[in-house]
Formats: sequence, structure tokens, C-alpha cells
Amino acid sequence: MIRSTITFGVLLLAALVASWLDWTAEDSVDLEGQVVVLDGAASAISAVRWIGEETEATLTRRTDERGAYLWVEYNRWTLRKVQPEASDTGGTPETETERTANKAVFKSADKGQALLDSLSPLAAQRSLEVTEEAKLQDLGLSDPQSRIEIDRGDRTEVIEIGKEAYGTRDYYARHQSSGRIYLLDRELIQPLKYARTRLPDRALFGMARADLESAQVSAGGHSGMWVQRNADDEKQARWAPKENPDAAAEQATTWIDKFIGLKGTQYADPSDPPANLEERFQVALSDGKVTTTITVSQVGPDGDWYASSEYTRGLMKLVRSGASGLGDDVVSLLTDQPGDAP
Repeated sequence: MIRSTITFGVLLLAALVASWLDWTAEDSVDLEGQVVVLDGAASAISAVRWIGEETEATLTRRTDERGAYLWVEYNRWTLRKVQPEASDTGGTPETETERTANKAVFKSADKGQALLDSLSPLAAQRSLEVTEEAKLQDLGLSDPQSRIEIDRGDRTEVIEIGKEAYGTRDYYARHQSSGRIYLLDRELIQPLKYARTRLPDRALFGMARADLESAQVSAGGHSGMWVQRNADDEKQARWAPKENPDAAAEQATTWIDKFIGLKGTQYADPSDPPANLEERFQVALSDGKVTTTITVSQVGPDGDWYASSEYTRGLMKLVRSGASGLGDDVVSLLTDQPGDAP
């Protein structure tokens, strides 16, 4: 009797412990049969680097008074022919090749965070048992020319990248410190390898149209303030003068909607910004909690258009046709519509 009571008590205690562990445990990650290469939290990653034969990219975390963001530095290597100077001994010197980098810098947002999430944990399609040198050469891992470096805390993990697998075009890879070989999904590699086109955040303010409450437009010594009406109804949404929210303002609605749809194309190099940049107009957008001021400028009277804001953290080139149309109409918007406040 005593023994059965003790046994029952042990079983009850074990059940309680198991229930507590299940309650307090973190949610497990469903890897759907994949193999974990590297574990760890995305928030612990401080930088990720891609180093390849044709491209290089570094994604790092940065913080300013506006908050945290992701910044990318990217190089695409090209070879160009260089004719060396003739020697004193005469003869025609052989043409040489020079490796040069086409540089780009830009801010990344959701796509950059999605990349960090995909590395946490970093999962492979499967692991491979390969030891023969000939087979390593077939996989491109005998002397790999590309790699990914992941900085997490005070540790850097290196994943060497080999050739593409036939058919799936996934990549063979090797964890440098352990020597283990895996097959990685190509979509883990491509965003870094082609970061210039895959990762940029081309938005100017980072707020959804439906969340915007007000827009203040300034140019040429004039300023106007409009508030959004029916924001939760895409078809009925419109902009009205702040001092008369029930008034119709078709010109303002058309102009502001076009501005909201304006996107950047590429970031200017902070070390070599465009010369003769002249401010054309400003737009301050607010969702009631955060206000973002976008400054739109042009290179001289007929040059390219650029924009910068607290959100972009840099100077971004704009689609010329869209920006010039807004620039042409902004003064008439502020002088012909209600809401002008010189």
C-alpha cells in the first residue's frame, strides 16, 4: 500500500514537472524535416556578410534617434582592360585587366529582417556525408570562392558556399568550423548575393496610407495643411483642408496621393553626394504619433531628383517623371487651394 502510494506520488510529481516545463518552454520552430546548421536568435545577429567572386554585401544593425534600422553596403566587381604604358625597351605591352567595384549603399527594412529571420535558425535541406577530395571538388567545396559570415555576439560563424545543385539550383555549403556539409535553399543565398536589387527599402516614409492623419506641404514660401478623411475606405479616402475638413479639395487629394505613391530608385553615395542640390518642396506626414518630413530636391533646374527623410536615413534618387510632375504642380497646389498659409 505504501509502495503504491509512493509510486503514485512520483508519477504525479513527474506529470506536474512535465506540465510546468511545457508551459514555460519557448515555442519550438517547425523546420519541416530540415537540418539545423546554426541556431540562435535573429535579434542577436549584429552583421551578415556575403563575400563572393562577383559581389560582396554587408548588412549591419544601426541605431539613431529615430530607432533601429538595417544598413547595407554592396559592391559588384567588374573587370576592365587597362593598357599599360610602353616600356623604355620598346615593344607593345600586353593588355592587363583591373578589378573595380561598383558601390552602393542603402537602408533595408522588411526584406533585411526576413533575411536575418531565415538565418535564425539557419536550416539546410539536408546534410551530406562527403570526404573524398574529388567529390568535394564536384560540389565546389574543395576551394570555395564564396562564403557567408554571421556575427552573433562575440562569435563569427562562416558558411562556405559551393556550386549549385543540378535541378534545384540550391547551393552546396560547408560549415567552416565543424566541416559538415549541407544543401542550402537558394533563397537563403540570393538576397545577399544580389542585395542591390533584393534588399533595398525604396519607401520614403514607412507609414501605410490608411494610417496617415495629416500632410503638410511647403514650397516657395507657402505652406498648406490637409487632413485625411475616410482613411479606412480606399475608394472614399480624400484629403481636406485642416481648417475646413468638410470642404472638397480634389487638387490636394490628387497631388498628395501621387506623392504617397512616389518611390526611390537608388541611394546616393554618402561619400560622394550629388552637387548643386536645391530644395524644391517638403512634405511632413503624420499618423498622429510620428511625423516624418520628406525633403525633395533637384540637381539644378533640369537635373535628377532626390529625397531624404528621417525614415530613409540617406539621400535617395527618385523616379524623375513622378518627382518633376509633383514639383511642377506644388506651387499652384499651395496658392490655388484652401489651406494656403504664406
